[in-house]
Amino acid sequence: MPPVASLSSTTSNEPSRTPMHGNAALWRRRVAAWLARHLVAPPKNLVGAGQLPASGIQRILVCRPNHRLGNTLLLTPLLVEIERRFPGAEVDLLSAGPAAHSVFRGFDIVGDCMTLDRRAARRPLATIGALRKLRSRRYDLVIDAAAGSSSGRIASAMAKARFQLRTDAMPNEGPVTHLAARPVQALRWALGARGEGEVPLLDVRLTDAERRCGQDALTRVLRDANERGLPVMAIFPNATGSKRLPTDWWSDFANELLARIGDVCIVELVSADGQSRLGGGYPTYYTSDPRKLASFIEAAGTYISADCGVMHLAAATNATTVGLFGPTDPGRYAPYGRNNAAIACDDGCPQKAAMRVAAHLQRVRRAQ
Repeated sequence: MPPVASLSSTTSNEPSRTPMHGNAALWRRRVAAWLARHLVAPPKNLVGAGQLPASGIQRILVCRPNHRLGNTLLLTPLLVEIERRFPGAEVDLLSAGPAAHSVFRGFDIVGDCMTLDRRAARRPLATIGALRKLRSRRYDLVIDAAAGSSSGRIASAMAKARFQLRTDAMPNEGPVTHLAARPVQALRWALGARGEGEVPLLDVRLTDAERRCGQDALTRVLRDANERGLPVMAIFPNATGSKRLPTDWWSDFANELLARIGDVCIVELVSADGQSRLGGGYPTYYTSDPRKLASFIEAAGTYISADCGVMHLAAATNATTVGLFGPTDPGRYAPYGRNNAAIACDDGCPQKAAMRVAAHLQRVRRAQ
């Protein structure tokens, strides 16, 4: 069975759904797309199917200039694949968010992690400095890892490389491909090895010391709340924009879920605003460090939230991860992994969503 998330939904024919990040972001993407079409010349080093050599690739640049935690984590399967295909290579990364340094810390193959500001036009000196640094190096391979990303296309076109691979150069075949799998499949396509084995899982590569710290933090948080040693479930009741579910929805969901799965100790993961969205009735945990949060979630063992970056962080651990999906497309964004699931909640009924989540968790328990 391929390591893709399962999908539970209320209907068999769902309309196509796309992320909603606001009108300003939409216009920025349109401007960047226009620049990419009109100012970037067609590259002469672009590789097609089977045209990338399997040896002689030592220096690699991966371009994914996106500030979102989830999109950063979706690159980890590509890094695992590069390790396997080119074990002696070094990979530089071009990102656009502060989380990249933390997320990729566990990968020995990562050399330099260059970061563009998410509002590059407002910080021209920093942007020019990063792009000059990019232009000063020579690579054997540059990978534009985000299909349809104009900023990624511009950055990869500026890099000096013998070979350039664009994820969107690979033909679309079959159903929608998960965003974690598509760069891996594109690399295999360029090597002439498409369809060769399962795509690697998301992996933040926690160390043993980090796992111990996560377990210690969980024990500290639950010191007076879990004397019976019940299974632990971490819930992050927050997300951005239209993906965010109301506080009342979450309270009804938690109550129904507990009624269906029995004794479980819930821990609420609190967002940066410090506000509880589960009514303050459960122990809480907050950290601004993605790796500390990942180790805490793994120690808990089960994680539930709407579609968000923390959901992908949980999927990059050994925790069973459940994502609740409304406006976004689970075919592209579901929590990646065998025991993980995307559960539809677009009908607005927390009780029905809890019923579907409970059914999935019970299946996972029976299989263990």
